[in-house]
Amino acid sequence: MLRAIAHKLYLVCGYAAGAFLAAIAVATLSQIVARQMGRAVEMTELSGFCMAASTFLGLAYTFVNGGHVRVEIVAQLTGGKIKRGVELWCCATGIVITAFAAFQMAKFTLETWRINELSPGLLAIPMWIPQSGIAFGLAVMCIGIIEQTTLVLAGHRPDYETNTDSTAE
Repeated sequence: MLRAIAHKLYLVCGYAAGAFLAAIAVATLSQIVARQMGRAVEMTELSGFCMAASTFLGLAYTFVNGGHVRVEIVAQLTGGKIKRGVELWCCATGIVITAFAAFQMAKFTLETWRINELSPGLLAIPMWIPQSGIAFGLAVMCIGIIEQTTLVLAGHRPDYETNTDSTAE
């Protein structure tokens, strides 16, 4: 039940990441069309915010589906319990790093919300808006690593290995 909810969350974040990529395309197209009509439209800052949201919201979906580049040389050279130990060490390290990053980004986002910091560009967007996408994406990534670690602990193959095998051909 919880795994199904988590995978729906990863999927929603993956779709949101794709929507932010599409927003970058729309922003770029609007700049091109405006320039052809003799107008200047500045969308660079907005495109940067969309890129940050797309990158971080897509982390968990990409990880669970085996899309992240992983260095498996050590794990492939080992077998059985040693491979499982290496996998658990990697997952634990990933949890610590992403949990720390998510916590710090959430703190930073709350601070910019508290002081009402605005972006320095022409749009003057409150900085907590794009930062919240980064913080949320990191938190979901941490959840994804924790969920995959439970599979490894239970002796199952994690989804990021299973999904990679089917797409490798």
